[in-house]
Amino acid sequence: MGGTVCDSSSEVMMAYAGPLYPCKVIFTELMGLAKGLEICQRRGYFNVDIKVDAMLLIQIFKNDSVFYPKFFYLIRTIRMVISNLNCSIKHVLREGNACAGWLAKFGCKMDNEVEFGNDNLPRLLTGLIKLEKIGLPYIRLG
Repeated sequence: MGGTVCDSSSEVMMAYAGPLYPCKVIFTELMGLAKGLEICQRRGYFNVDIKVDAMLLIQIFKNDSVFYPKFFYLIRTIRMVISNLNCSIKHVLREGNACAGWLAKFGCKMDNEVEFGNDNLPRLLTGLIKLEKIGLPYIRLG
């Protein structure tokens, strides 16, 4: 799992990544969201715009009738955090979320979760951030 935390002008303030054991894709999306929200809450960010490339996440949090018993407690925890924030959730295409995708793949190779400040971002991630910021597509490898 992985993601970025950006300021209101879309500047990356920090990024995070971490390993998850083989699991369903929806679980990885939920864990990435939970970690990002936990970081925002810990740092005192209360105005949060969430951008995800999984439409299913939007359906889960905008429609109470979408139910995943296996992930009940995780979804409940995320809903509780969201309820304490001034928060919106939006869908972006996978290509527009290249940084989160790269961080998730990076997290697969790690033993523990890691958080990067804007001063120590991995070099490849810095390039993806620049491409994403100016709206250029990138070439998907692998």
